[in-house]
Amino acid sequence: MIEQIPSSIFFVDADFDVAAIALRLDGDYAVSEEEVDRGEEEFLDTFEWGLYWSGLALARRGRRYRLFSADGVVLGEGKGPRRKRPFWWDFPDGPIRDGITAGADIRALCPKLRMSRVRRSFHLLNVDEKTVLRLWLDHVVVGGDNQGPVEQTQLRLAAIRGYEHEYQAVRRLLQAEGLGQLVDGMHFLDPVFAGAGITVESVGSKTVVILERDISMGDGLRQVGLAVLGDIRRNLPGTIEDIDTEFLHDLRISLRRTRSLLTLFCKVFPEIHCNHYRSEFRWITQTTGKVRDSDVYLLKEGEYRSMLPASLHSGLDGFVRGMRAYRSREFRAMKKQLTSPRLARLLKDWQHFLENLPQPAEVAGRDLLCRNFAAKAVRKRFRKILAEGEKLGPDSPDTMLHALRIEAKKLRYLLEFFHSLFPAEDVILLVKHLKKLQNNLGDYNDLSVQQEMLGTFRSPVRVEDPKQVLVIAAALGGLVVRLADRQRQVRGEFDSTFADFSGDESRELVQRITRPAEDDHFSAGEGGRQ
Repeated sequence: MIEQIPSSIFFVDADFDVAAIALRLDGDYAVSEEEVDRGEEEFLDTFEWGLYWSGLALARRGRRYRLFSADGVVLGEGKGPRRKRPFWWDFPDGPIRDGITAGADIRALCPKLRMSRVRRSFHLLNVDEKTVLRLWLDHVVVGGDNQGPVEQTQLRLAAIRGYEHEYQAVRRLLQAEGLGQLVDGMHFLDPVFAGAGITVESVGSKTVVILERDISMGDGLRQVGLAVLGDIRRNLPGTIEDIDTEFLHDLRISLRRTRSLLTLFCKVFPEIHCNHYRSEFRWITQTTGKVRDSDVYLLKEGEYRSMLPASLHSGLDGFVRGMRAYRSREFRAMKKQLTSPRLARLLKDWQHFLENLPQPAEVAGRDLLCRNFAAKAVRKRFRKILAEGEKLGPDSPDTMLHALRIEAKKLRYLLEFFHSLFPAEDVILLVKHLKKLQNNLGDYNDLSVQQEMLGTFRSPVRVEDPKQVLVIAAALGGLVVRLADRQRQVRGEFDSTFADFSGDESRELVQRITRPAEDDHFSAGEGGRQ
């Protein structure tokens, strides 16, 4: 692990005289200019700015990469992958790979900013001509926000172990001159991003909607619907380009949320409209299913490998080759639908529907408070989960567990849609309990689906060697056995998990959340505005 050293960044004029620093220090010092480096450089990050929020920055020039800390210190550099949008696993072992793994996760690193840089490197020397401080003067030019190129010059200081006194002396000198400085908590790229008109946002799989406390039912549904539609549009291009698997994953979340929201719309607006949109969003969700399933199996390759003895790894390799070929085929079919006029028309019509909902006089009850409407839906869904869960016994079929999983997901969506209308702490606690139940039911369902797929998968890749066919079959059979064991374990954990969820605490939380608005002294400021 690279040692963090004290450093500072100041904003200076392009003609700043670094050599003059030595003349203003007490003592006999001199500045030596070591080298000048010029070139184009681009910074990479994930769609969700995972490196930035981890306090990092990754720069690339050709195949040379450099990893920076938030304060501009180089943490590692070296040769890296050729591909335009690399993943962390494309990098060789070393500080860069180790540094970016957590922040990048399974997302591709995409170009975010390109700039021209002229870097001049200096050493501050003492009377013995020893280097006591390193300095870099960076002049960068980036494309501006509709106003032409933006130029900035930064001076960075980096302390030398044993000579912290000189570092502090120069730092105080520059501060005394009133120079702007990168303050604690800022990223060294923040001023560059601001100049280029780039807004760094924490982008998740879903937009968090903050509704006004007294919003009507129709307006609340409209705002949530438009926000979820925005999530669909945001993830669609990355899915079509196949940048990474998370775009499709997040797209499917947005589609499922839309379908769940449509269930609420059908209680308020003409059913003829809702049925059309329910049918169309079911179509596009189903269109994406096979590719997402393939992604899940390919992402589990390492996990599957750990379940099998080394003698069966070649069989797993054969399965992975077949799954990749299957995914390629299904992706082409999915892409055709995602780029079709039918989907474009669906999204356009859905937006028009949301933006032009019927007036209150045309829909009975539309002017009711959204909070009361949402509270009733939460209460009803919670009671249904309790009723369905209490019916389950050791011999209940998988279909009943699957149905309960769907009900739990619908409750989760309701809490996400309308969280800002309820006491924040109560919602957070209820979601915490609900997640545990969802994880148990989700794991059980996933294990069931995986066993079925592994037992019935027919690879589009022809295998000529009969022995290899047997090895692949043995590997898949071994995985099915291991997954079945794990599924039995998860099933055995259901009773206690459901008992925890259906306990007094969850019931009291739901009672507080769904309390009628007229009996509620809850202030708007507490309504989940986080």
